[in-house]
Amino acid sequence: MPSGETIDVLHSGAPAFEFEAVVPPGVAGPPPHRHRGVTESFTVVEGVLRVRVGGWTSVLRAGEGIVVPPGVTHSFTNGSDDPVRVRTVESPAGSLEDQFRILATAGRLPPLRRLARLNVAHDLDFSLAGVPDAVQRPLWRLLAALPGRS
Repeated sequence: MPSGETIDVLHSGAPAFEFEAVVPPGVAGPPPHRHRGVTESFTVVEGVLRVRVGGWTSVLRAGEGIVVPPGVTHSFTNGSDDPVRVRTVESPAGSLEDQFRILATAGRLPPLRRLARLNVAHDLDFSLAGVPDAVQRPLWRLLAALPGRS
């Protein structure tokens, strides 16, 4: 991944997408976001991960986990000096696996049009926190409709 994360897919497709990621020191995951129809669970395998879910921040250590219900804003970061290995399950399987494939081939800048097209194809399940859906949804659709690959 452009951020330096490595992803090992453990289970692809339905009913759930499961993977392990190694998050390098000082690296944050995606910006705060939510999924309308997907539950995500995170379990730390090695290291320490700071997770924000809704209005709560938790520090998870090896063997600890957290479940993020649909519609709840979440993000994570590795603020430690060591890599963190975290297992994530997305249920039901949604667009996350395809997002990873797009980002893995993207280089340093995210290919927003491709990501927007994927989001629109999945009924706008992914939303950035802090932007009302009434504003964000038309912008995702507009960006997806623009010509070009990136």
